[in-house]
Amino acid sequence: MTRSFRIGRLFGIDIELDYTWFIVLFVIAGLLATDFFGRTLPNLSFAARSVAGLATAILFFGSVLLHEISHSLVAIRSGLRISGITLFLFGGVSKMSEEPRSPGVEFRMAIAGPAMSVLLALVFLALAGLARLTPSGYVLTVVFSWLAWMNGMLAVFNLLPGFPLDGGRVLRAGIWGATHDLTGATRVASVFGQGLGFLLMVGGILLFIVRHDLSGLWPALIGWFLVQAAQSSYRQLVLRQSLLGLPVSAIMTQQVEWVPADATLDQVVHEYVMRHNHPAFPVLDGPRLVGLLSLSQIRDVPRERWPWVTAREVIPPLAEAQTISPQADAWDALMRMTSSNSGRLLVTEEGALRGIISRTDIMHLIRRRMELGV
Repeated sequence: MTRSFRIGRLFGIDIELDYTWFIVLFVIAGLLATDFFGRTLPNLSFAARSVAGLATAILFFGSVLLHEISHSLVAIRSGLRISGITLFLFGGVSKMSEEPRSPGVEFRMAIAGPAMSVLLALVFLALAGLARLTPSGYVLTVVFSWLAWMNGMLAVFNLLPGFPLDGGRVLRAGIWGATHDLTGATRVASVFGQGLGFLLMVGGILLFIVRHDLSGLWPALIGWFLVQAAQSSYRQLVLRQSLLGLPVSAIMTQQVEWVPADATLDQVVHEYVMRHNHPAFPVLDGPRLVGLLSLSQIRDVPRERWPWVTAREVIPPLAEAQTISPQADAWDALMRMTSSNSGRLLVTEEGALRGIISRTDIMHLIRRRMELGV
């Protein structure tokens, strides 16, 4: 089950919300209403402060979204693929399916986000100044001032030299440009990211212990996330380097159990499902692949109709996301399986089934390479 859902598109980029985003949205809105606005706007009712808090939190996440869109637009202009942007518990992330192709591209992508945050800070600062000139603009002055401060802080935090923060990517670009070694540059930047994460964790925990301040848990959580993200980013790069240039045809399973399109579900169950431990079967009409039949699709048909309903009638149209070419990189196959949350892809050429590749196939290959040290 996916943890995020699509809410729309901006500049051709899919925007998604992770369910954890709602947690931090209401936490920030609640803290603004009860604490910050309680001190700066004491004459407002709690209901009015709550509305102002929610609106301000939404504007803040709008700023985070613009920060990520800046990264994505620079990446797209540089020829990289961006599959979408997801807002979640710790902010936002652009889903990039490939690494930057040069240190210059990496630097421009990394600096675009903080530059947007600085620009937004200046815009909100100007709006706060304009609101201050109006007779009843004190509430807006407070809101815009807070947003200016937070965007400035967002820019400063993201420029810290710890991968995968923007500053860590700038650091990686510099080392990469000097050494021409992307893997080594990523390793160094990842170590900086983990160190920064541990510092945030220790500082947050000490703040909580010494001052009994629950707000100290937030930097501790961010630090933990940064450590995990830094380690994961480096592992992903190493994995990508090992799979790039390796064609799907070298890994795929060529002997695939398939079912005829005109076979009844009763035949499929007794002659295929009960004999082979597979969660799904390709469906062929002669040499042509027409779809993929899963156990859940069979279960959706009443059992008494199994002798009369054929596989062709049950399967949905074959989607492009379910297939891949034998010449494609194994890395592309893994990324497509990850983005579509599927465990396998059908390998096709000119409409004919050539084989099947699964995450298990790729993981077995990686394990063998690690054991052999190649």
